[in-house]
Amino acid sequence: MSKLGRSIIIDPAALKQENQDNLIEDLYPIHAEIFDGVSKPDFANYVVKSSAPHTRILLHRDQQENIVGYCAIHFFEEQMEGQAVTIIRMEAGLKREYRRGNRNAPFVISQLLGYRLRQPLRKIYYLGALVHPPSFMLLSKYARQVWPSARYPDDSRYQRIAAHLTQAFRLQPVANSQPGVVHVGWRTRDDEADRKKWAEIPHQAAQFYLSRNPGYVAGHGLLTLVPVNTACVLHAIRSLLTDRWARLWQPRQSGRAARAH
Repeated sequence: MSKLGRSIIIDPAALKQENQDNLIEDLYPIHAEIFDGVSKPDFANYVVKSSAPHTRILLHRDQQENIVGYCAIHFFEEQMEGQAVTIIRMEAGLKREYRRGNRNAPFVISQLLGYRLRQPLRKIYYLGALVHPPSFMLLSKYARQVWPSARYPDDSRYQRIAAHLTQAFRLQPVANSQPGVVHVGWRTRDDEADRKKWAEIPHQAAQFYLSRNPGYVAGHGLLTLVPVNTACVLHAIRSLLTDRWARLWQPRQSGRAARAH
């Protein structure tokens, strides 16, 4: 497993046009190594030139200062159920050899806290069109409430909100699919062994995702909603700290076991 170097946060809207173009040239090859199905212009409009009023991008670099991954978060302002709400959307990608732990969670949590402090009374939702089982698994781990979910069999409100946001973000539903499945186009570059692994993994969130969106291999995404409130953020922080503690403790336990033998 390779080691990351430093990670930095940038505001793409504050960059000059030339610097924005250079950023796109740096990020798109990383994206194309991980995902298939999205052109460079579409990638640029999704990630760097988003129409959201507030966007931040976390750039991951290796020890030689080469960009090896990114996480972009966008805050859109919408009208929903008769009130002003904020819809968070995200894109992320990290080269396979650097995928250890959750590199993006501290960044996401800090952005959520900062926005919540600026907008203490506004309702906030995260909206993801998730195209891979691990994304749904990770969200189910860090988020206190996720729609849709096996824990909430009555998803009538989810279906209403998902239908509204499908129109608001000009998404295209997949015909003859479960509610909330849309055409995304982004396909994770998995091989047959990867797909077999996800099909057989005994994880409730993964199996629920596959039951709702078996066409993820064709670039279909499952619209996934998370109400972002104080309880949600605190749950995410607690889960993150638990993971960090477990990773710090594991090498010590391994070392003790080795010495015992």
